Amino acid sequence: MTLTARTALLAAALPVLAAAPALAEAPEAFRGDGMLIVNNWGGPTVDRMHRLWYGNFPDETGIDISFTSIPDVAKLKIMDQVGNVEWDVVDFEGNQMLLAMKDDLLAPIDYDLIFQLVPEDQLDPSQMEEFGIGSVSFSTVIAWNAEEYGTAGPQDWTEFFDTEAFPGRRALYARPKPALEIALMADGVAPDEIYPIDIDRAFAALDKIGPKVDLWVEKTSQWDVLIQNREVDLMGSSLARTTAQIEEGEPFALTFNESIVEQSYWTIPKNAPNVEDAQKLVAWMMLAEGQRASLMDLPYYGMANLTALDGLPEATMAKLPGAPKNAENVMRINAQWWFDHDAEVQTRWLDWLSRQ
Repeated sequence: MTLTARTALLAAALPVLAAAPALAEAPEAFRGDGMLIVNNWGGPTVDRMHRLWYGNFPDETGIDISFTSIPDVAKLKIMDQVGNVEWDVVDFEGNQMLLAMKDDLLAPIDYDLIFQLVPEDQLDPSQMEEFGIGSVSFSTVIAWNAEEYGTAGPQDWTEFFDTEAFPGRRALYARPKPALEIALMADGVAPDEIYPIDIDRAFAALDKIGPKVDLWVEKTSQWDVLIQNREVDLMGSSLARTTAQIEEGEPFALTFNESIVEQSYWTIPKNAPNVEDAQKLVAWMMLAEGQRASLMDLPYYGMANLTALDGLPEATMAKLPGAPKNAENVMRINAQWWFDHDAEVQTRWLDWLSRQ
């Protein structure tokens, strides 16, 4: 990629981060120059979180950062094929990472470099993969209109579909993931026994709950409007969006019980313009200080450094999906299962949804 083309791309991307309070003094191994382009999911919430998360990485290392969006494996594959990869670091969801791995698009994560900066025992081993390390985990939760049900809304998915105890309009995300998992939990399957999914049983369970769902939501951004307009009373909705609306004064409540957690990963394209400096940024993002600052400001996500929770106020811990109390009975998406079965399930799902 020519310098001119890369400069034009940077100009179109989001502004470079302003200086933030120091997170750590960079060792010599983390010095560099130039610019890294990070491809994440965009939007003001993500930008705000990342400004805290990256901290003063540019000042400490000499390496600047700019943003673009949205992570797309197919686009990365095309860029790789024509020899013009534009992204240095990409925030891929689990199944996206697996697809990129299958197509040999990713560089291994340099854990030796990470451990120069962050002790290995601080990091969650379940988020440490060969070609990716945890960025954020995000959740789908049971939420309800507190003006209708007070604080005693449905506490699990079986209760969520109890129309006698909780009459009202219901909404779910119009995707097989996590609709299959929700249907199975509503049918009595424990969160830790969902996988491997019995597909026939899952669709039989969907047949039971389908008539009780008034709205299948196509885009996560719809949750904001549904909450603000009181269009539904009960939702299987985004934790981040629901919590943000509650903090804006909307009368909704939620439970973390049987919430559905999905993991995203920082990855590095193997033919990125600057793989070496990209490894430095990924390592820097594992620092507890930056993750703790992000959680304090936007406590909607889970992160890889387990010590990021240390010292957080009780009020913040109560909102965090990764807090021990809130993580007691959650269902974690198995990205490998979905990678192996997605095509099979999608065809059947579209047929099923068309009949609702």
